[in-house]
Amino acid sequence: MTDGSPYPEPWLHSRRLRLREFVWNDSYNLVQMHREPRVRELLVDDEPLDRIETALAFIRFVQNVYEKHPGLGIWVAEQMRAALSDKDLQRPDVREALSDEALRRAAVLRPRFSGWFNLMPMSNQPREVELGSRLKPEVWGSGIAMEGGEMLLNHAFETLERERVYAVSHVDHRSARFVVAALGFSELGIRDYCGMPALHYCLEKEHWFSWRSLSRRERMRHAFTRYKSADSTRLTKRLHARGGKL
Repeated sequence: MTDGSPYPEPWLHSRRLRLREFVWNDSYNLVQMHREPRVRELLVDDEPLDRIETALAFIRFVQNVYEKHPGLGIWVAEQMRAALSDKDLQRPDVREALSDEALRRAAVLRPRFSGWFNLMPMSNQPREVELGSRLKPEVWGSGIAMEGGEMLLNHAFETLERERVYAVSHVDHRSARFVVAALGFSELGIRDYCGMPALHYCLEKEHWFSWRSLSRRERMRHAFTRYKSADSTRLTKRLHARGGKL
């Protein structure tokens, strides 16, 4: 724990993202996140985490994972954000209204609960691991999903020496499909997951080591091309199945 803080120190971090273990004090943020319909709309393993008793049971489960499976788990994602953006801090009315000390404090980056990232044993293949995330809508499109994914893939392949990592998403979750493609995963098709059809993906260690050498922009460009090609293939199959009609 940090001095005077109820939260543990992050075990993985970058300039704008921290991953740390769940503690009981996270239950409120967990409940609030799951009361947002957009968060739960395209989940393949939805649980009623919008209820405090379920959230507390979830945290107890996760804490057991930390003990039983060192290096694996589900971790709180905290985005480092300032109270005011650089643009706001330069506004004349803001600078006039605040003292120099208040402006300094408003510019300090502080951790804000943004969801979670996970690297967990797969339910149907417990010897294999699955990468995933669940983030608040306010950080969607910020690149945090890519950044957290990269951090955990390096952890999986370098620290844990895994040979491969899997991922799973709802069949209609377009954003998730793009992110996993940008991380270098290959699609395996639709398979059962917790009793629901879900898209499965796989990333091999050797491919990740070569893929990560590309810039993030290059990887996203390749992923976009592959993503559009896959969409076109699916549309063609649907057209054939329906006699040329959507």
